[in-house]
Amino acid sequence: MARRVFLHVGTAKSGTSFLQDLWWRHRDELRGRGLLLPGVRRDHFAAAAVVKGMTAVVETLVDRERDAWQRLVEEARHWPGDVLLTNEHFADSPAEAARAALDDLADVADEVHVVVTARDLGRVLPSAWQQRVKMGARQAYRRFLATVRRDEDHQKFWRYQDVPAILELWSTGLPDERAHLVVVPRPGAPREELWLRTASVLGVDVAGLDTEAERPNDSLGLVEAELLRRINERVPRSERSPALARHVKGTFVPEALVGSATRESFVLPARHHAWVHERAAAIVADLRASSYDVVGDLDDLLPAPPRDGRTPDDATDEELLAAARAVLPRLGTDSEPASLEEAVGLIADDLLGRVSPSPGRAMSQPPAEAPGGGSGTALGRVLRRLTEQR
Repeated sequence: MARRVFLHVGTAKSGTSFLQDLWWRHRDELRGRGLLLPGVRRDHFAAAAVVKGMTAVVETLVDRERDAWQRLVEEARHWPGDVLLTNEHFADSPAEAARAALDDLADVADEVHVVVTARDLGRVLPSAWQQRVKMGARQAYRRFLATVRRDEDHQKFWRYQDVPAILELWSTGLPDERAHLVVVPRPGAPREELWLRTASVLGVDVAGLDTEAERPNDSLGLVEAELLRRINERVPRSERSPALARHVKGTFVPEALVGSATRESFVLPARHHAWVHERAAAIVADLRASSYDVVGDLDDLLPAPPRDGRTPDDATDEELLAAARAVLPRLGTDSEPASLEEAVGLIADDLLGRVSPSPGRAMSQPPAEAPGGGSGTALGRVLRRLTEQR
């Protein structure tokens, strides 16, 4: 039985990729220091997809991946030290599924802890829009900001970024001191500060472990991001799929799109600063009134003053066409499109061609029962009941 299980549930765009890259790179060293990351990295994503009920994703998983949650829980059961599970998709799970997941963990560990990392909204909003575009979103940046501001029902942003609500969801039944909030420091802080803050929560010695990034930075400048959004608009909704999203994010962006234009970071427009600051201040006030374990300064969750700069909405057709012409040779295409519309169409067609199923390829089938969890776990029972109610 594990001593402690730490479930890191996000939030998205709060340094999660940075932390996860380091945790998995140093997995063997951390195991030797008493912290186990069970399974493989993909298992943690699959487990979150099952817990959250990401139907479109779960239907693409092979049987072993659908059982990821149960396997991770069982591996934790047989480890005598501390265990870490991590994926930001856990954040907005249904309440009943979250409670069941916590029950499963309580069965295999003396203590269950929840860890939430959070970053100021002024930096999260541009980053979140870019991430959505990488996953196929078509919504213009200005429209995205407007829908977030109005809290429109179809806008999922706050499900991933309402820090007090996420902590409340995932701390049900836990003592407040076992719900940990790690604040991402302001720009200019030492690169390893977030790593060290999180390590202090986990109680693991990370001295001597390298924190330099190994994966290339796939952050997009405003022209590149807007070009990708235009490409997404050309992909028919019927052709959008998890396979296409994986290809775009994992291959097209880092290998073809990055570097196609001068990287010009984009800003939160000054006209949005007041409401973003107001919402951030309300979040900080809620957190100050709580008794969760906070590592870092809550004031770092307030956005910095607005700065001058452009947004993706300001990218010109000339800039976008130049970037598209730089992308096409990287795709092995020698076409020289005369217009932006033609260039975007060529790139969209190329992407669709690369993710079409190959002849004879075995396609996974949706599960016959509620996905994953295992019949013997609390989560498995909850998922079956939720499926029967649909």
